[in-house]
Formats: sequence, structure tokens, C-alpha cells
Amino acid sequence: MNRRTWWALILLSALWGAAYPLIEIALQGLSPVHVVLGRVTTAALMLTPLALRYGALQPLLRHPRAVIETALMQSTAPLLLLTVGQQYVPSGLAGILVGAQPLFVALLAVRFAPGERPQGWPGILGLSLGFLGLILLFGFDLRGGREELLGGVLLVGAAVCYAAGGLMIHRRHADAEPLGVATCSMLVTTCALLIPGVLSLPSSVPDLSVLGVLMVLGVVCTGGTLVLFYTLVSRAGPAQAALAFYLSPAFAVLFGVTLLHERLTAVTALGLVAIVAGAALAGRSEKTAAL
Repeated sequence: MNRRTWWALILLSALWGAAYPLIEIALQGLSPVHVVLGRVTTAALMLTPLALRYGALQPLLRHPRAVIETALMQSTAPLLLLTVGQQYVPSGLAGILVGAQPLFVALLAVRFAPGERPQGWPGILGLSLGFLGLILLFGFDLRGGREELLGGVLLVGAAVCYAAGGLMIHRRHADAEPLGVATCSMLVTTCALLIPGVLSLPSSVPDLSVLGVLMVLGVVCTGGTLVLFYTLVSRAGPAQAALAFYLSPAFAVLFGVTLLHERLTAVTALGLVAIVAGAALAGRSEKTAAL
């Protein structure tokens, strides 16, 4: 990769990592449903004109049921689980737990995508190391009570949904334009949460700072990152662009410590290293091993 691509990759990782502290701030004035609804609605308004301009939606509209099922799994469910879970778990730790997504991709690939399954001893070592990191975090950093434990479980559930949704995209929409898939995910999630969001509107208008954070979360950390990610996919390839998945948890921890003054324990650092290293090893599929 050239220097420009590396800077784009670092920027993408940083923006993904920044989403976690922004969600925590937004939750101070809004419910999880409204945080997710505001985020995806803003992103949908940003992405839809681009998708229409490039004709990225038409092929997907021929298979509406598959699109809706994929969007609910890959977007709606994990965003809700992630945001509800962050009510009980610090943002940096949330970023690490959701960063375990490649581990679950590797596990699910054994059954549903043999070409993406982990390879040999590196794959086994990666899975073992990654799940050891999760055990460390649950055993030491999530001992604050039932709510904290519940939050950790919900965040891991979000990682599982992201992994399953990614495999669904790979199997059902491999030939579709990535911009179209991303836009459909935002539109379907907006529609799914619109009625619950309207029925549970807050009695007072949230603080302007909370609304500003929600706007940044939707425009920059959702819509902007999707555009940047798929630009990287087209320029550097999916394997290189996927490096952002491994870097973003470190940025989540960094922003949590510096912006929200969260405590970084030795166990958190060990869990981060174990999960990221394990995910990188487990993510070496038959295809990537052949490169």
C-alpha cells in the first residue's frame, strides 16, 4: 500500500474507534433506540443520493426479502445490541469486545463459508488466543455486577451479528455494489426503528451538545466511514481495507482514556492484544493464505 492508502486506513480505524465514546456521550441524553435511529437516518440521508447516482440500489431491489434479512442481521440487530450494551460498559472496553468480530467470522465460516475458514495451527492458535482475551475481560474487567456482565454479553452478541451479517453479504450479495448494500442497511434499519422511535419520543428536547454528537456520529462515523471503507476496498482490496477492523479497538481504548478519562487496566491491555492478534491469525482463510 502507498502512503495515501495507509493514512486513509488509519483515519478509518480512528473514526470507527471514535464511534464508541460518541455513543456513550449521546446516551447521556437519548435512549439507545433514538441514538441508533438518529445515527442511521443521518447516514441514510447521506448515502442514498450517492447510491442512486451510481445505480447501486437497482440490483438489490430485485431481492427485497434477502436484502431485508441481511440488513436486519448486519445492521439493525448489532447496532441496537451495541448501543444498549454501552449503557453498562466503558467505551474502550466496548470497542475491544465488538472488535472480536473476526473471531466469530472464523467460527461461523467453518459451517457456512468453507473458503473463509481459519487455516491449520495458526487458525486454531488465533481462535484460542482471541477467546482467551474475551475470558480475561469477562473474568476481570466485567466483574462489576449483573448490568456490566449483561452489557458485555450484548456487545459480544453485536460482534456475532456483525460476523453473521458479513457472511450473509458474502453469500447473498457478493455481486452487488458495496455502496448499495450499505445504503440498504441504513434504510432498512431506519424503517425498522422509526415507529418505536416515534412512540418513545423524549418529553423534552435533548441538549444541543448531545444532538451535535449524534450528528457527528451519523455523518462522520457512520455514513463517512462506510464511504471511506468501500473506497479503500476498491483501491487497495478487501484484505487491506479489513486491517481497519484490527486497528479500531486500539483507537476506541485511546479515545476512551483521553476523552472520557476511562481507566486502562493491565488486563484490558492484555485482552486487547490477545483479541486483535487472535483475530488476525484466525482471519487467515484459504483465500488469504494463498496470496
